[in-house]
Amino acid sequence: MNTLKTALSALAIAALFAAGCKKGDSEKPQPEEAKPANANDAALVVNGKALTKGELEQDVERIINMRKDKIPADQLEYARQMFRNNLAQGFLFENVLVAKAIAAGVTVTDEDMKVREAEFLKSVAGQPDAPKSIEEAAEKSPLGKERTLREFKDGIIIEKYLKSIQATADLGDLAKEAQQRIDEIVTNNALAAEGSGKALEQVNSLKAQIDAVADKTAKAEKFAELAKAHSACPSSEKGGDLGLFTHGQMVPEFDKAAFELAVGEVSAPVKTRFGYHLIMVTDKQPAVEAKDDKPGEPEKVRASHILVKTPEVREVPKLEDVVAMLRKSREREFTMKFIRNAIREAKVEASEEFKGLLPEEEPAEAPVESNGKK
Repeated sequence: MNTLKTALSALAIAALFAAGCKKGDSEKPQPEEAKPANANDAALVVNGKALTKGELEQDVERIINMRKDKIPADQLEYARQMFRNNLAQGFLFENVLVAKAIAAGVTVTDEDMKVREAEFLKSVAGQPDAPKSIEEAAEKSPLGKERTLREFKDGIIIEKYLKSIQATADLGDLAKEAQQRIDEIVTNNALAAEGSGKALEQVNSLKAQIDAVADKTAKAEKFAELAKAHSACPSSEKGGDLGLFTHGQMVPEFDKAAFELAVGEVSAPVKTRFGYHLIMVTDKQPAVEAKDDKPGEPEKVRASHILVKTPEVREVPKLEDVVAMLRKSREREFTMKFIRNAIREAKVEASEEFKGLLPEEEPAEAPVESNGKK
């Protein structure tokens, strides 16, 4: 199942496709689509109402014909499949959820239409030839004005209905759970700070071993040996060698230290978001100015490093932000479960191509034995 947002927008698909169409496109005669041999076969049947494969393909081709100048040739088949799935999903939702919403007494007021129209127009405002009203968008729709306006209204009915369903959800004690999550982050950050201290101790110990070697060649060999044994970077296999690099190729703290070091010098511990580094510069190449046909070269450094990683310290969020996140997540889970159940309860038949739109059957619970064991 797609997200609730996708599900709701599916019913307004015609209006969304209309945005960006050139003025007058809707007046152009549409070519006759050749119906496939199995045009009368049902793609979906929902509560006795059928969407035939022929009807579905005609809708897809109408949309493709209106937007073909905006679809790259190599993406045409992908676009067809996307439009096909969206239209089929819209049909499924319309004939399952709209019926339940109407039965529950949900209606659409003029104010509801105005609010949704404003939202829609805002979402397409930056597009070329964006419509100035939902009526204009419907006029341009490849699926026809009447159908587009109906599906636009159906989207509002579904949204209002699902919001009323969400209001019945038992979301639990969100504030308590949010505080528990915050407490967990604080605890982990304290452990991370402790781990960061241990990482610094380790990197200082490694530096002391390197600094104890006086000979430059032996020092470089010791650095490579310790990098292979202790560095958490993949470059450890090469003794920490990173090769030549220019300004901007490394994170800022690493970049600054590397370009300031002399050849053969080992840095003090350098802290980056990855952890603590020891850096040894092994070569420096000055910048070269462009001359004649020969392009210029930027300043370059070759360095090796030893990385000791530090645990991640996370920002502690505000309680109200965590509560809002949990609420949104729980409402979505509750709503999608309701939708899946509504589809299961409806009489739905799907051709092989669209079986993926239907929720899987919930596994039956194991029978309970007389002693209470399953």
